[in-house]
Amino acid sequence: MKKDSILPLTRMTARVVVPFLVLAFGILFFLPDRSGELFAWAIKPHMSAMFIGAAYLGGAWTLSYAAIGKRWHRVSAVFPAITVFAAAMLIATLLHWERFSLGTLPFVTWLLLYIAAPFLIPALWIYNRRTDSNEPEESDAVVSTSARLVTRILGTVILLFVSIGFLYPTLLITIWPWTLTPLTARVLCGWLSVIGTGAWMLSLDPRWTAWRAMLEGIFIAYSLIFVAAAMNPAEFITGIFNWYTALTGTMLLAILVFYGRMESRRRKAT
Repeated sequence: MKKDSILPLTRMTARVVVPFLVLAFGILFFLPDRSGELFAWAIKPHMSAMFIGAAYLGGAWTLSYAAIGKRWHRVSAVFPAITVFAAAMLIATLLHWERFSLGTLPFVTWLLLYIAAPFLIPALWIYNRRTDSNEPEESDAVVSTSARLVTRILGTVILLFVSIGFLYPTLLITIWPWTLTPLTARVLCGWLSVIGTGAWMLSLDPRWTAWRAMLEGIFIAYSLIFVAAAMNPAEFITGIFNWYTALTGTMLLAILVFYGRMESRRRKAT
């Protein structure tokens, strides 16, 4: 067993899952009106469908590091985040069973995926993490203690927010800038939990190379959500410029600046 390697079972699982995530992106982002027949349930309005689709593409990007990459520590943080997300999706499915397109192939695929994932993903994480020596790569940079502390605090705030929103979706519905149902509110909380859990996991690792894949996935997903917002401005209750787009824009700018600075440090280290 090679040090810091992605083991064959982990790699094979990622290679099976990534195409499904890309397919979900294609359906929800480009064909939101057909989500009822091509996806697990009919998602309205377009912003909700396109939000979920964009998030799937970000997830596919990050998980592709496990499918074709070589180093385990670069993707280690995403597995606990996927575990929390998958568990949230399974619970949301059981709570809103009647909303789904029962008996269809997309729903059966959805159900099987989210029955297996909350158990399979943490098992793979435990199985593969033994290869991680916790040593930095030859050309790496160190994330400062202050940056890791800020990331952990942000992760805690996000997890607290989404926990309340998942338990009491009507509270989230009242403040969200576009129309949500209890199901889509819980699904969006599941996706936001990926950021919260991922932030916590990243804050435990000082190696910059352990941060890159997840930050890239988040940046891709939420950049596409801005594209979706520009395509559907009429669906925003209080206008396209609101607290959510302001926070999302700030997050994207922060990731861009932080990513650039850390890559510059890594190049200097090289």
